[in-house]
Amino acid sequence: MRKVFRVYSRVTKVSGVYVEAFNVEGAVGDRVIIKTVDGEREGEIIGLHEDRCIIMPFGSMMGVKVGDKVLITGEKVHTFTGDRVIGAVLDPFGRSLTDGRVVGEEKIRVDFVDVNPLERERIREVLDCGVRSVNALLTLGKGQKVGVFAGAGVGKSTLLGMITRWAQVDVVVLALIGERGREVREFLEDVLGEEGRRRSVVVVTTSDQTPIMKVKGAISAVAHARYFAGRGKDVLLIMDSLTRFAMAQREIGLAAGEPPTLKGYTPSVFHMCARLVESCGKFVRGGSITGIFSVLVEGDDLHTDPVADALLGMLDGHIVLSRKRASSGLYPAVDPVRSLSRVMPHLVTEDHMRMALHIRDVLSVYDAMEEVVHVGLYRQGSNPFVDKVIKHRDEIRSFFHQPAEVKVSFQESVEALRELYRLLS
Repeated sequence: MRKVFRVYSRVTKVSGVYVEAFNVEGAVGDRVIIKTVDGEREGEIIGLHEDRCIIMPFGSMMGVKVGDKVLITGEKVHTFTGDRVIGAVLDPFGRSLTDGRVVGEEKIRVDFVDVNPLERERIREVLDCGVRSVNALLTLGKGQKVGVFAGAGVGKSTLLGMITRWAQVDVVVLALIGERGREVREFLEDVLGEEGRRRSVVVVTTSDQTPIMKVKGAISAVAHARYFAGRGKDVLLIMDSLTRFAMAQREIGLAAGEPPTLKGYTPSVFHMCARLVESCGKFVRGGSITGIFSVLVEGDDLHTDPVADALLGMLDGHIVLSRKRASSGLYPAVDPVRSLSRVMPHLVTEDHMRMALHIRDVLSVYDAMEEVVHVGLYRQGSNPFVDKVIKHRDEIRSFFHQPAEVKVSFQESVEALRELYRLLS
């Protein structure tokens, strides 16, 4: 009988969230197994330095010590997908969070795949997301990549839940990255609901897990979305949040020895964000991935945070949520003046575009004069746009307000837009 020999490395250093070991033909991305007195710990090689490899474990490092055996498998990290994962809540490796078993039947790599730009179709088909203000003023297309930018507590998760439930797509892949453990069940039951769960693949990593797990969770969600798009389905990829993905990649980059830049973010953060969002699109061979990513904005300023600022240039549009609107009880708190859909002109009729631009112009003028109006210094008749907003304030508020359990179709949204345009013309 032929014997199988395995060559083990040894742990040489344990520090923070990473481990160093002698490198035995290991490559970046290889899965490793660390054998401790308490059992085995799995991880991944995140960097190489001279004759050492830098390993970040997927779980706790408690019990890992210098001298422990390390098996470099030479395999890349993978997950399992297929039709059976629809409706399931998974970890980054395709295991159910309910009972730990593997749900999917097809094994796929947890990695990005380069897409030839000539294999992308132009975005021409409207994505009905079920949210009136977005459908009417920021029309989205199948294959578009959009960011939802907002500070903490402004309603990002609620808006994402509405889009998840009401969007006209075949499959939803929802990635909850670095989420608070308490909020996972709340999001699944209250925000997503049974209707949303039935057509969704949910990939979850919580805030107490290691940085590599958060990054793998996001990439795993992309891999699931790519699988279904490759079978001709229109997929909606929703990620909450891309900011936590960037923060986790920053920790990995720093552990691997990358130089920090603004606010400690390493160069790989921006490269990984670009690869993630570029995974979306409408593809020549059929299928599409529409990406909607929540982005946490520090101090409600889009340009002070380097990740948010960089994403503005990477995405095909941005939906900005206003704290002022949220504080007044107006949900979803979409700011139509600061938000933008770059593909909207290619999706809607000239009449629709004209009405949307006019309403945004009117609201922009009022925003500039709002403080003057509130302190009582505005004189009626000074500006016709401001006069109309003051006169029809209730109708405008009614247009933007939409309960989370109410769906508004694209056609209904256009009709509401037409009525609002008539009042403000």
